[in-house]
Amino acid sequence: MPEQAAQQSGICCSEFLRRGLDRIGVRLTPAQDEAFGVYLSELRRWASQVNLTGLRSEEAIIREGFLRSLSYRVAFEPLPLMKAIDVGSGAGFPGLVLKIGYPVIDMLLLEPRRKRATFLRSTIRRLGLTGVRCIQARVEELHGDAEHQGRYALAFARAVGPVPDVARMIEPLLAPGGRLILQTGQKTRDSLPTTQQLLAALGMRAEECEAPAPDVGFPPTRLLILDRSPSLAPSCFT
Repeated sequence: MPEQAAQQSGICCSEFLRRGLDRIGVRLTPAQDEAFGVYLSELRRWASQVNLTGLRSEEAIIREGFLRSLSYRVAFEPLPLMKAIDVGSGAGFPGLVLKIGYPVIDMLLLEPRRKRATFLRSTIRRLGLTGVRCIQARVEELHGDAEHQGRYALAFARAVGPVPDVARMIEPLLAPGGRLILQTGQKTRDSLPTTQQLLAALGMRAEECEAPAPDVGFPPTRLLILDRSPSLAPSCFT
């Protein structure tokens, strides 16, 4: 009976994912769909050992973790070997999700907490993914490192503080013309007019966009795009 219940739960979650993908306009191959099923299972398996995410139900993980992460596609065009970094990757939202959905991206997952980094490395191996790796470090540790400074066409991060502060931490890693994408809430959107001058001083231009809601009764996915000036040399923080 437990095995039958688990199988039924998997079928329901797969259907919930497919409905959400239709809403946001994303198509997955059968192999990608299977990968998300494995990823969800790994999140559940590790949940008793590691606090990976505040999302507790499978539907919440699919809606807020998988579907909203895949929605970032409205803010960039995946290109072969495009170098991207997910700062503070945690459970892998959005970086690992985007790697599964758009495998041509060369993705680095940056996570300072040991247990979460271990989870990410284990899940990468479990999924048999290539072109993605996890480094356990803080973003400041990469400043001035020739392997990372000014190397990334794309960066993802959570707007955990004032947008200029987040931008200042990540800007040294962006290549000239690189793009930082943040998922934002209403508070961040309201403060944007007052932060434009600070962003301009960093050589960054802000633009807002949004993707369709992943489920009925939920808001759209709102993103803030910060483009780095193509004429600026990378900053060097010491």
